[in-house]
Amino acid sequence: MSCAGRAGPARLAALALLTCSLWPARADNASQEYYTALINVTVQEPGRGAPLTFRIDRGRYGLDSPKAEVRGQVLAPLPLHGVADHLGCDPQTRFFVPPNIKQWIALLQRGNCTFKEKISRAAYHNAVAVVIYNNKSKEEN
Repeated sequence: MSCAGRAGPARLAALALLTCSLWPARADNASQEYYTALINVTVQEPGRGAPLTFRIDRGRYGLDSPKAEVRGQVLAPLPLHGVADHLGCDPQTRFFVPPNIKQWIALLQRGNCTFKEKISRAAYHNAVAVVIYNNKSKEEN
């Protein structure tokens, strides 16, 4: 899943609502089980008109993730050494969290390190959740 746009992460204000479906889904491998996540996202860019709202129904909760509703502003990591940091794998990964934001969700790209490392770095900075998006579409695999 991917949400691409021209606005930088610091200029993009978004509210995400994650809710768990009522039943587990099965993966191709019978030993794997996961829960699907319905993600409602509202994006409001400063200086733009009405907010844009869309729904993503292909999300999944991690195996050890709490299956609970989460709300917060979605934030990508700050640039690292002048380069965009979409992965969140570097120990120096930082997030700019505006002082008026109580809850926020880290937005990270899949790749270069484990999900556990990505989640741990975001949790260290007090993220209430992490959304990890794929870096390749199904057509590219």
